[in-house]
Amino acid sequence: MGNIYSAPTRDNLHPYQCKRDISKSITISVIEVPAQPSRNTAGRLGKDETDKVEDKFKKRTTTTAIIHATRIPSDAEEKPTVTQRKWRADKANVERPSVLPSATTVFTNSMALQLLAETEKENRRPQGKRSLSEEDPGCSQRLAKRRTMKREETEEEKNVLRRRRIFSVQTITKVVTQGAHSELERLRAIWIFICHSIEYDVSGYMGLTEKVYSLERVLETGKGICSGYSTVCLKMCQEAGIECRKVSGHSRGGSNKLGQKTESDHSWNAVRLSGHWYLLDSCWGAGTTDTKTRLFMKKYNDFYFLTDPEEFIDSHYPDEQRWQLLDPPISLKEFNGRVEKSPYFYKMGLQLLQPKQLKLLTDDGEAFVSIKFSMATKFTYTISQQHHDDNRPVNSSAGFLTVTMDTMRLRLTPPARGTYVVDIFASQLDSDNVSLDYVCSFLLDCPRVKLTEELPENPSRVWGLQPNAGGCSHQAEAVVPDNTGSLRLDLQTSRPLTMVCKLTHKDLDPVTAKKCLATQISATQLTCHVLCPFRGCYMLAVYVKDHKESQESLEIVGNFLLRCSGNTVNLNQLFPADLSSSCGPGIKTAEAGLTNFSHTGALVSTQQGSCDITFQNTLHLEFLANLVKDQRTTPGYPLSRHVFSNSVGSKVTVSVALPEAGVYTLRLFAKLPNDQDFSHVCDFVLMNPSAHRSLPPFPSTYTSWNTGCVLLEPGSGLLEPCTPTRFRVKVPWAQTVSVVVAGQHTQLQLNTGQVWEGEADSGPEHTQLKLVASKGKNATSLSVLMYFDTP
Repeated sequence: MGNIYSAPTRDNLHPYQCKRDISKSITISVIEVPAQPSRNTAGRLGKDETDKVEDKFKKRTTTTAIIHATRIPSDAEEKPTVTQRKWRADKANVERPSVLPSATTVFTNSMALQLLAETEKENRRPQGKRSLSEEDPGCSQRLAKRRTMKREETEEEKNVLRRRRIFSVQTITKVVTQGAHSELERLRAIWIFICHSIEYDVSGYMGLTEKVYSLERVLETGKGICSGYSTVCLKMCQEAGIECRKVSGHSRGGSNKLGQKTESDHSWNAVRLSGHWYLLDSCWGAGTTDTKTRLFMKKYNDFYFLTDPEEFIDSHYPDEQRWQLLDPPISLKEFNGRVEKSPYFYKMGLQLLQPKQLKLLTDDGEAFVSIKFSMATKFTYTISQQHHDDNRPVNSSAGFLTVTMDTMRLRLTPPARGTYVVDIFASQLDSDNVSLDYVCSFLLDCPRVKLTEELPENPSRVWGLQPNAGGCSHQAEAVVPDNTGSLRLDLQTSRPLTMVCKLTHKDLDPVTAKKCLATQISATQLTCHVLCPFRGCYMLAVYVKDHKESQESLEIVGNFLLRCSGNTVNLNQLFPADLSSSCGPGIKTAEAGLTNFSHTGALVSTQQGSCDITFQNTLHLEFLANLVKDQRTTPGYPLSRHVFSNSVGSKVTVSVALPEAGVYTLRLFAKLPNDQDFSHVCDFVLMNPSAHRSLPPFPSTYTSWNTGCVLLEPGSGLLEPCTPTRFRVKVPWAQTVSVVVAGQHTQLQLNTGQVWEGEADSGPEHTQLKLVASKGKNATSLSVLMYFDTP
């Protein structure tokens, strides 16, 4: 053949190392039986050679595979039986093969399979069922293969026949098929031998060396192009008594341009089993090639063994239409117009909803791709623009990908007029694959561009909640519109999680971006408040991990597109810097026994600059309240004087009087049981829009002012000089309470309501008035509770 084609390749691999090859999907049940000496080896090897080969493997366990094959009626016709182009079940909804009544055959594959494979993982492939012929619509098109065995040979085992200089196709076929009891078993043994023993001749395919395709040279060198693979398969099948044809035709994928009409460039095989014809391609079943590195990547692919003609036609178009095994057959034009799909598309049970053809045409600058799936699946994509013989990658913002519970949807908005190649990659969430595998491709023609704002770079390329969202769910869409400059995103959780968020925008630096976010974490919900200082598109990335797992790394669970098209927030009115991730009541406050908060949200808008936040301190912990502001515009008393705490029983009231307009952080700390130091439990964001009112400070308290102490009067920490002032205070542990001004003591009296009360002169200007108490009646042991100022 002229332009001999190799296994599928992709010159430009995806950044995530997505490849168009697929791993195993054989489905053969495996049992182990004691090895038996072969009775069919001596005929061709000679007794001495036979003894040596048998001795080498005599002690090994023989692999026995049970293949459940649907009974196939005999057919005396020479031409291939044509299948009906009608599915009996929707492939996307089939979770396992539907097996019709079948005959079971046992494949005892002695030395040949011992030579060629190691145990292979079970890999089910969801597939539909079609009728095999019009005469017998009850027959299965594909063998119902239950389980599989794949064994990667060691170099010693793989080359054992070659090292013994045994290149006779008759001898090799006898060795490989010994122990097989049917055509199917012999074919299976031949297929596995070829896939595992022959490597693709990459240098010959690229014209660097002479192509290897003759039977003798392929068996001697262990290399060959596609014609060599199909020739070996043809000759071995003939030796095994299996009717086989070598089929030439067109192939799609690899180095061929997507959608272009190709010359005949590939060859494969058709085999007749029990009167019906099937298709197989051992070249593509052996692995893939990378023309850039000029390497053959050995990766066994069972998809191309007795492939469904409806699926085989996606990549193989025979020169003779009868070898399509389709009724009616399709034209070469239809073949070139079909969506290009890889074996992984069928292995994952994907169903293409939109489009139904290879070529897409934008409508008002937009086009859409939709794929349905039954198992949880993650997706990504690449877009590249065609330029003569080269494809140039396009920024990922030309696509907008969302994934729901069962559907993937990709909106395409090309940045310029032209033709684009769109590659889709996928992997099921329960797969061990780190990278995603290529599943299908499209050609996109864009005659007119839609003017859209460039989206922020999204590394995962999926917008909205990710498929592996780690116990999170939400009702919001992937795109969150905003006209006020601020918004809130809520995620429901099935278990306690820790959350970290990251905001990006083309005009936003990392420091300012952190001041745009405030997060609140409860046992059942994660909340993120976002401020938008600029118009345009933002990306909000949400990362989570289990709350209890401090060493666990964070995982991305969602990327949300925020569109700010209206008002924006002033850069001076953003959230305070260094906010903790635990704003508002949540998991940490609950763990500290702080409950029943008067303000359940993280953001508190004060009325005229003042507010009271109350909660229950059920564990009676010591706690502190600290007020912080990034930058004060006017001098004044320390911010510690503008927050005051009272507690009665388990109820705590934290009062705040803000000295100026702006945004503040109120931080709560508690000393947990068995801890020596205070631990942070929560932040509140206090927003004071009042620009003209400055509230006076509270009295400055000491550590003796603790649980149970309540200040009733006066409410301000600033007193009018030389003015009689009334004092009312609760101090449960005190025996005496006095007001001290310039060394003069005025003792307060305890009334029937357990309130210490009385009147004292405030003293001259710039005087500190102290409130003191003693635990005994001896006034010499006094503790300072707080002090007031006379300005």
